[in-house]
Amino acid sequence: SCGDAEERTNSGGAFVAMINDDRMWKLLVCSLILQMAQQLCGINAVFYYSTMFFDGLIENPLIGTAIVGGVNVAATYVAL
Repeated sequence: SCGDAEERTNSGGAFVAMINDDRMWKLLVCSLILQMAQQLCGINAVFYYSTMFFDGLIENPLIGTAIVGGVNVAATYVAL
């Protein structure tokens, strides 16, 4: 009933139900692995400091940052 669903949502039951669902569990584990890999490979540092890195190397450092982002998107597409 509607009251049961609301109670489950308020008490954290929805989270438990999500964890117990095999499909959602696989998606959760996959997303956690991807986030850990991103942190461990240091790609966040590349994105964060890319503008400072390209400053002085090229006329517009934002273009360099955009290229880095484009390469990341292309590499992600190829990896899929």
